[in-house]
Amino acid sequence: MPEEKVSVVIFEGGAARTPVEEDINAVRQAVVLDNVEKLHGAPGVDEIILCTNYRDLAGEAERLGATVDFSDGPFHFGRRLLQTVKAHGLTNVFYMGGPAAPLIRRKEVTWVADRLREEKNIVVLNNVQSPDMVGFTPASALSEVPPPANDNELGYILRENAGLRRVLMPNSAWINFDLDTPTDLAILSMQETAGARTKEALKRFDFDLDKLVKLRGLFGVIGAEVALIGRVGPPVWAFLNMNFMCRFRVFSEERGMKALGRQERGEVISLVGHLIDQEGPEAFFRYLSTFCQAVVFDSRVLFAHWKLEVSDWDRFQSDLGRYDLVKNPKVREFTRAAVEAPMPVILGGHALVSGGLWILAENVLAAEAREARRIMRF
Repeated sequence: MPEEKVSVVIFEGGAARTPVEEDINAVRQAVVLDNVEKLHGAPGVDEIILCTNYRDLAGEAERLGATVDFSDGPFHFGRRLLQTVKAHGLTNVFYMGGPAAPLIRRKEVTWVADRLREEKNIVVLNNVQSPDMVGFTPASALSEVPPPANDNELGYILRENAGLRRVLMPNSAWINFDLDTPTDLAILSMQETAGARTKEALKRFDFDLDKLVKLRGLFGVIGAEVALIGRVGPPVWAFLNMNFMCRFRVFSEERGMKALGRQERGEVISLVGHLIDQEGPEAFFRYLSTFCQAVVFDSRVLFAHWKLEVSDWDRFQSDLGRYDLVKNPKVREFTRAAVEAPMPVILGGHALVSGGLWILAENVLAAEAREARRIMRF
């Protein structure tokens, strides 16, 4: 009996509505092409399938050896993924979101491919609550479950509805860092290991890296205090605590708020949000500055706590600190307070307080030529 194939399936598509989104999309597409080139011929990977509605991206990916599944019709994540599985006769699938893991290495993908071949009825995740990389076998299990609306729900639905056993990828910066916001792109621009196309696309941005550089510098200062606010996961702060002598004040809230449907149902509750409601954002940051030298803030939890439908434009301008361009008055007030705070406040989304922090920490260890302490290794 021939060995079953392992297929990497990458989804990348959409439609930009603003110039900022166009620039972000250009970086995302560059990441996809760099990953297609990197993973083509990687041990354990038999084929790469790109699902997209971008014609130029489709043509470039084909030239790099990917099979392209092109469609510019109405999109639903779960139905499109099932359609891809059936159309290509897939057995073992490793799904990746387009901007997921721009720094992923071949060995991480090979590890997943080996698990899918050697074990059956499993779902392999890079994140317990909100994965954007999901390996699963058999691929036919997807036809037994309600089609998930997005990739964050995919792992949970396959485990709960199809009964697949959950397997977690060994945690690392390279599998947790993805691209959601301008802050993530700024961190990526600081990485020498980014792909050539990605580095070229990042030249569209003129990032102010001063706050990120200051944050990174604090990791090496004994006794420095850094506040981490939002959907901060245990693996990240465990890694930080194992490798640095500074103090991290972790306010972790609402992990999995999307995958569990809490944001959609308006159920998000934030203690930090409550404090900001009571004191005002200016007073909140002023008090935080009395004991913290920097703040890393996943603002999406706060916005969901406020029950706001914040546009991509406002979210991205807030991340960039351009409060004068933010249209929502509440988000504008919060952003201005963060920009004018007495210490560096770095705003972003989930990727910032997970892989983004982890990548910056790895940068410090590499600069010090220091071997990192790790819970699990590849």
